[in-house]
Amino acid sequence: MNILVISNYSGSLNPMRPEAAIFLGLTKKGVKLFVMTTAESYYAQEFEKAGATVLNYHPKSKFDWKAIKLIRKTVVDQKIDVVHAFNSKGISTAIWALQGLPAKLVTYRGYTGNIFWYDPSCYLTHLHPRVDYIVCLAESVREMFLKNGVPENKAVTLLKGHSADWYDHITPADLSEFKLPKDGMICSFVANNRVKMKGIEYLVKSAELLPDDAQIYFLMIGEGIDSPPIPSLLAQSKHRDKFIFTGFRNDASALVKACDISISVSLFGEATQKAMIEAMYLGNPIIISDISGNKGMVQDGKGGYVVPTKDSKAIAEALMKFYQHQEQIPSMGEAAKKHISAFLSVEKSIEDYYGFYQRITA
Repeated sequence: MNILVISNYSGSLNPMRPEAAIFLGLTKKGVKLFVMTTAESYYAQEFEKAGATVLNYHPKSKFDWKAIKLIRKTVVDQKIDVVHAFNSKGISTAIWALQGLPAKLVTYRGYTGNIFWYDPSCYLTHLHPRVDYIVCLAESVREMFLKNGVPENKAVTLLKGHSADWYDHITPADLSEFKLPKDGMICSFVANNRVKMKGIEYLVKSAELLPDDAQIYFLMIGEGIDSPPIPSLLAQSKHRDKFIFTGFRNDASALVKACDISISVSLFGEATQKAMIEAMYLGNPIIISDISGNKGMVQDGKGGYVVPTKDSKAIAEALMKFYQHQEQIPSMGEAAKKHISAFLSVEKSIEDYYGFYQRITA
């Protein structure tokens, strides 16, 4: 198979690692890979080492004529079977480039929201009739497309796996800078902005339901998660001192590993949450909401607890289960790591992507 990938691999390594690992793995299975990205990026060099061809360019707009010509020329000259575009600029330019050509066009969607059958702009990307398949990061994303009229066989759920090796080098951070009690239970919460969809207000309210003597603290890691209405909620809380906001941190993973458990109580809009995947690979048991994007991520009662959305009481009860049985936290953390390693392994993702490409080019 000859596959052209259009994606942006510049920037921080961690967010792009699961995707890049899939295509590096596919080259080992004999796929002839072409990657349209900037050549100075780390993974562009890794692709070249693996034998892939890097096209040193990335679309600058949805109507980038240079990108359109480069895609079309590559598809024709290299007899490309599949073009897989991973962002809106890449999708739109690929649509224009592939008019009249037989190559399959596959798009990618990693989150829910902002897809509406009545929105004309959506027909410039995923809903365009030239698109053959849509790869969805989670079943919740696929459900969104089905609700907007996409045929069932056109939207496909393919997970992006991780590897335990990516986290073995991470050591617990020193939390002394936060002046936390040594006998307290420390909970990590990692997010960036999007306060409402992350359900932070329900986490704050859950603290009000905890016993006054419960030494449970929340390390809130990320940029913008202390924006309104959170400050006003905390100002009214008797447990406001138990919420510590770190802001953006380069050592976020080390901070998470130093905590006892990890929490996500998102209300909607999530696919498989990277922060929770990392927490489980780092050996933390978790509390996680029951939105469809989280389905299957943890075994309730073994590697953590699954709670209903917008349910502060359920969050408080899960916190107390951990707090009253802290001796079980290490074993539950191991159970979480074992489960996520099987559920979201990079090896499985490579096989799933390979099988998908074989099926659509058969």
